[in-house]
Amino acid sequence: MNKLLVITHDTTRTGAPMVVLHFLRWLKVHHSNITVDVLALKGGNMEEDFKANCSSYYNYALETKSGALYYLERVLNKIHIRSPRNRKDVILTNIANRQYDIIYANTILSIPIAIRLKSLYSKSKVISHVHELEVVIKSYLPNLNVYLPHITQIIVPAKIVKENLIKNWDVNENIINVVYECAQIEVPLKLQPKKELSNFVVGASGTVHWRKGYDIFLLVASHIKEHYPEAKIIFQWVGRLSRKSQHIIEEDIRKLRLEDCVNFIGEVNSTSIYFNDFDVFLMPSREDPFPLVCIEVGLLGKPIISFDQAVGTNEVLEQGGGFIVPYLDIKAMAEKIMIYFHQRVLIKEHGNINKEEFGKFTPKHICPQLYNIIETELHGT
Repeated sequence: MNKLLVITHDTTRTGAPMVVLHFLRWLKVHHSNITVDVLALKGGNMEEDFKANCSSYYNYALETKSGALYYLERVLNKIHIRSPRNRKDVILTNIANRQYDIIYANTILSIPIAIRLKSLYSKSKVISHVHELEVVIKSYLPNLNVYLPHITQIIVPAKIVKENLIKNWDVNENIINVVYECAQIEVPLKLQPKKELSNFVVGASGTVHWRKGYDIFLLVASHIKEHYPEAKIIFQWVGRLSRKSQHIIEEDIRKLRLEDCVNFIGEVNSTSIYFNDFDVFLMPSREDPFPLVCIEVGLLGKPIISFDQAVGTNEVLEQGGGFIVPYLDIKAMAEKIMIYFHQRVLIKEHGNINKEEFGKFTPKHICPQLYNIIETELHGT
């Protein structure tokens, strides 16, 4: 029986962990003969889901920072006496001793641990799923080139990620596999079609972070209010935000006089209820390899507006499901919103294209592609 270790940087309800959770669920159904364990560098709100879909589950943060042994190590370190074997070494050695055939490092944050485990059991092959573009790589793993020689295959979620790895990290394109991300929507039974006479809603979603462009979202709303004051448009952002970010955003909204048209909803359990009310989805991200939210709103038939050079889902939007505007061009983004506002027929036309195109990126279509890469490595073909 083959053994697979999946390493995830956390188990939060965010893009990369969601993709690998879909994959774990698929493996459990279609390839139960493979022993699949999970090593989470830290936990999150989907931890129980991960536990339910693997044989053994390890929370690295908890297992290396709790208990009497950890306390003893801290005491010894304070008096400049190093314990002969620290807890991290013990945990990693115990995991490596399980002799995994494949170590699947999901995101660049998982790569160092994966390579460390390979050094403890050299027969393991490392497959890295790189979901990140250049700024995030430089910010979180600037020495990526040190680990690259030890990685057998690299999976990327879009051509833009592949091109970045080849251009900026000199990665051999022969080991890079483009497999688009996957997502699915859980539509509540009582979800009704959006009423034509209700407010025109421009939506956005994601953890409030500089990379997601929440500030650009505000500036687009401000531009429309200033230049098209007669247009009754509501802007809604769905996604987790810290208390600090909330205070900043509330003050920005006040100073921009957007209290009557901009609302940051926060994190919700059922996003589809909100997504269904969107007329148009705005993707103001500065860097987003293949955001799952685009799959989700695409499946609901929503047109998408995004920036050139910034988002991997542009490779799908080129089929006609929305508009791609010049990078950080707030005016252009606002003008595309107004096109949809005045030509409502385009919303349905572009939305139907997205339903078809993004329908290709569900777990049943994508997970077999991920498995094929693993199977190739398992059999050395």
